[in-house]
Amino acid sequence: MANDTEKPVGAVTRKGHDLERAPVTPSPTLHTDHAGPTDHVIAEDPPEVGVPVGDEDDPTGHDIRLTRRVHVVLGLIVTAVAGWLLYRSSTELQFHGGNNEPGPGYLPVLLTICLIGLGLALSAVWIFGPRARSGDVPTLSLGRAQMSRALLVWVALVVCTALLEPLGFLLAGEVLVLLVIVVVERMRSIPSIITLLLLPPAMYLLFETLLEVQLPGGTLWY
Repeated sequence: MANDTEKPVGAVTRKGHDLERAPVTPSPTLHTDHAGPTDHVIAEDPPEVGVPVGDEDDPTGHDIRLTRRVHVVLGLIVTAVAGWLLYRSSTELQFHGGNNEPGPGYLPVLLTICLIGLGLALSAVWIFGPRARSGDVPTLSLGRAQMSRALLVWVALVVCTALLEPLGFLLAGEVLVLLVIVVVERMRSIPSIITLLLLPPAMYLLFETLLEVQLPGGTLWY
């Protein structure tokens, strides 16, 4: 015969002369309602081990700090590279032509000055900006797909820069546009593709023809 303390849940137990039905409580909790030899025992959930409350890392705060550092460092890198290119452009290229028209160094000097200002502004905003300091900013997405896409953009820029001397501005610009369309963005919109393909000729017409700013012509094709 089973002991009184081992009655199944929901069974009728005898306590003194009265009959009472043991309470039905979902397992796995263990607790006792009253002290005594015939008390019903209910299982309790075991405490979770290794999960301290309040000590979890804050992924949002980590992403915000990482985003802030990346933008600050990127601004400084842009400023340094633009400063080096400004020195090269001002010393190796003529700023004015023979008739006091804009020379081959006119556009590079202006562009590098703008890049220096933008690089400094980017770092300053992410260091001293109120939104950056309070964390009210969008965070970078550093997944594999996003990093691969950013790397492809840099590869396209490097390829375009390498082709600038042999092919010239116009063809190197078209190569850059094609890489962006096919490899980076994988565009399917015909109007967008046509617009991007017309961008290098439009810039060539604006600077080379209208403003008479000499652009890199290339050794294989001018």
